[in-house]
Amino acid sequence: MAVHIRPKELVRRYTEEVWSKGDVDAMPEILTQHQIYHDPAGSGEEHLSEFATFIQRYRDAFPDLRFDVSHMVEEGDHVAFWGRVTGTHEGPFMGLEPTGRQIDIMGISAVRLEDGKIAERWANFDILGMLQQLGVEPLGTL
Repeated sequence: MAVHIRPKELVRRYTEEVWSKGDVDAMPEILTQHQIYHDPAGSGEEHLSEFATFIQRYRDAFPDLRFDVSHMVEEGDHVAFWGRVTGTHEGPFMGLEPTGRQIDIMGISAVRLEDGKIAERWANFDILGMLQQLGVEPLGTL
């Protein structure tokens, strides 16, 4: 028999276990095998194993990565949450060799639950600010 977990508690597990601890083995308990994702770069379908690889790449680049949620709002099968992501750049990331620099960015996410697991994800984080903190000026001088 499946154990019912409250939506906000599931999101807390998602941010703490998957993102902050990098526990990809916990992902099947938290996320469906196939998800739909949405972010400023695009949207699409993603298998759990692909998302696990994505998480692992972030954790390889920022081994001390933390996603600290400051607020959550739940409505039906959706939870919106926002907070701060911090970490130290210690591995290759987006073609950038390790800098040893700290990142500290804000972001907002939302998820849709299906059968007690995350089935759809939306995310928008300050990637421009993160790149600038890593010493990259993607916009050059305007």
